[in-house]
Amino acid sequence: MSKTIEARLKRLISSEICKAENIGAYASELRCLAASVGEENYLKAKERFFKSLSDSTRLRIVKMLAKKEMCVCEVMVALGLTQTNASHHLNILERERIVKKRRKGKWVLYRLNMPEILELIDSFSVQK
Repeated sequence: MSKTIEARLKRLISSEICKAENIGAYASELRCLAASVGEENYLKAKERFFKSLSDSTRLRIVKMLAKKEMCVCEVMVALGLTQTNASHHLNILERERIVKKRRKGKWVLYRLNMPEILELIDSFSVQK
């Protein structure tokens, strides 16, 4: 443990915010806590999932696909995007299995694959 971290833990313990008695044991306990919340691969997958929703265009696409199945050209027109840009956003959402595509002749149609995602999106309230 670095001297800086040790000094911070000493200050924390002396402030009585933390009831630990042994700095080394407490540091070990904190590392165990961090390990218990999930393996790195699991957390990286969650990171990618939330990053896929961290764009207002993709959020709009998700909300539109909740209402109807759409092809890329419909998404382009609705949001004023280029074909490349619309496809890029749809591919990100598809990679995280938020949307699903199907072929109908030469057309590729997209639909929401995860309806429960709307609850997640709508559960966040924005404070001004």
